[in-house]
Amino acid sequence: MKMFTEFFDEIGRGNTVDPDRLKRLFDIAMTKKLGVVKLPPSFWMQDPKINPRVDHLLWAALLLDDGERLSLAVSALAVEHDEQQKRKQPEERESIGPALDRSMQQLLDLLPEENRQQQEMIRKRVDDVKP
Repeated sequence: MKMFTEFFDEIGRGNTVDPDRLKRLFDIAMTKKLGVVKLPPSFWMQDPKINPRVDHLLWAALLLDDGERLSLAVSALAVEHDEQQKRKQPEERESIGPALDRSMQQLLDLLPEENRQQQEMIRKRVDDVKP
């Protein structure tokens, strides 16, 4: 299930999304994500119905401009990022900052160019949560 695809398609077309509906979906998806990341990594399912994409959680929190939800999404991103980095050689590892920047840029690329105010808000939020 592509939980957030409909929302991201709407913003890409320049439409607004129902924040209450996005909040409910975020909360359901985050509950699922937290259940997965509590397991040992070898048991993490790749099915997005069970293990929602962490970048989508981050994007939803940024679109909602919700600090608490953003903190949860960044925490989930950090857990997944840390696990990915463990599989790399020490010289190839990167901090969470560049991963946050890449995910933010992917969201900004979806937004219509004329939506500068929202883009600036998203940039500020990401800068505020970077370690």
